[in-house]
Amino acid sequence: MQYCVKFARAVVLALPFALPLWASGAVEPYVNVAGEPPPSFPASAAGSNPGIEKLLAQPSDLWERIRLGFAIPALGNPRVAQHAAWYAARPELVQAIALRARRYLHYIVDEVERRGMPMELALLPFIESGFNPMALSPAQASGLWQFIPETGSRYNLAQGAHYDGRRDIVASTGAALDYLQFLYEYNRRDWQLALASYNWGESAVARAIERNRARGLPETYDSLTMPEETRNYVPRLLAIRQIVLDPAAHGMQLAEIPNEPFFGVVRMQHDLELRLAAQFAGMPLEEFLTLNPAFNSKHAPGATGPGLLIPIEKAETFMGNLERYLAELSRQVATRPGTPKPAKSRSAARF
Repeated sequence: MQYCVKFARAVVLALPFALPLWASGAVEPYVNVAGEPPPSFPASAAGSNPGIEKLLAQPSDLWERIRLGFAIPALGNPRVAQHAAWYAARPELVQAIALRARRYLHYIVDEVERRGMPMELALLPFIESGFNPMALSPAQASGLWQFIPETGSRYNLAQGAHYDGRRDIVASTGAALDYLQFLYEYNRRDWQLALASYNWGESAVARAIERNRARGLPETYDSLTMPEETRNYVPRLLAIRQIVLDPAAHGMQLAEIPNEPFFGVVRMQHDLELRLAAQFAGMPLEEFLTLNPAFNSKHAPGATGPGLLIPIEKAETFMGNLERYLAELSRQVATRPGTPKPAKSRSAARF
């Protein structure tokens, strides 16, 4: 879900010449991701609306929605059970990762489902980063999906002094799923080999397949000679799948995650200080940055930037504080001697 807002600079008082560009405007009614207003229909007709029927068919718990989408073939490999036992012996670790995941998981699940991909992929950040967007490996892989700089650049994740797209929740998720789709086709529509390629690199997996082919050996994931990390990669993911499928069987309970969006995306016209944005949302800065970890400076860029993620439950507070802030800026401009009357602009919210 997205919504767009025209923002004013946090450094407005230091840049008075820019003030006429920033006038307050009424916030438009919320609309859906297609940019259309919500449908109006009699309550008696709700059951005949395909969109409503789809919503009613969705489970209320996101974990259940994830379970319904599992599709990667099982491995006849004892490593899966070994990894599941390892996680089961560390319930506090699993719970801590699941707690971090609740901010991001609905968005990822939506994207995986929209692309028709197996839902195991939504759990991949569990083993890549522990759902920590600030995770950084010794090989300089960064973010939820652990992109190395080269692969991040290949999938248009900007990396500069002020912003690193590998840590951007929305951008990195899109890039990771693009990459996984490519690897699936590259590996003859085999998800196990695609995942091995995600961990080891597609060229390395291709060479391992070619060696097996030259020797007349099977060309499956289980049959390839590969590094120990890659050998354990798919079993670890499938072990997490086992735990999600039946947490009680592994001696743990996963806290329910509502099957509803956690955040919206705010597009900006001008820079905004992150501290001020957090105040608008009524959030501690540290918590705000868990949704906006890609910025390397104190400011989020405006029209050329990726926008800000704001929790849905904080959206009304954020928008109200923003409108009051913009109104005050407009008042300051209007009462400043010799300053032209600012042109009217509109602030739009889109969900």
